[in-house]
Amino acid sequence: MSAEEAVVLEQEAAPAGKARGKGLVWITIVLLLAAGGAGGAWYAGLIPGTGIANEPADADATDRRQPIYHTLDSNLVVNFRGGSRTRYLQVGIEVMSRDPKAIEALRSHNAVIRNNLIMLLSDQNSDALATREGKENLQREALAEIQAVLQARYGEPGIESLYFTSFVMQ
Repeated sequence: MSAEEAVVLEQEAAPAGKARGKGLVWITIVLLLAAGGAGGAWYAGLIPGTGIANEPADADATDRRQPIYHTLDSNLVVNFRGGSRTRYLQVGIEVMSRDPKAIEALRSHNAVIRNNLIMLLSDQNSDALATREGKENLQREALAEIQAVLQARYGEPGIESLYFTSFVMQ
């Protein structure tokens, strides 16, 4: 083969090589996109038995729902024991649930809940409420009181947490 024939063969082969190079680039891009899609599906749990969407079997499904906060209509004001004199307590309460039906039940039975909370608050001791531990105990007791009312009238406790949004003793 002469030198001229070799140059002609190289020139004819060059466009085919460039075309093959472009084809490889496109194949690489498609493979990367497919791998990224498969990885995203795995991460999202769309592939059975994998990813973050598949939590342990004992995980409660309600824990994934957003919390709903509800403020009791107005602050509760009670008088209670405080040594030899009458003391007053004003408490603002907000509750949290992940069940909208539980919040509706809370609204429906508001009168019973407020009554029971007033009875609970008026039975407190000012010395105990002066400490953080005393307030936390009252918080637990108030939550249990609301949960008991909802259990009896709604069929489940429904409320997960109770928060004091104001707490004034006089």
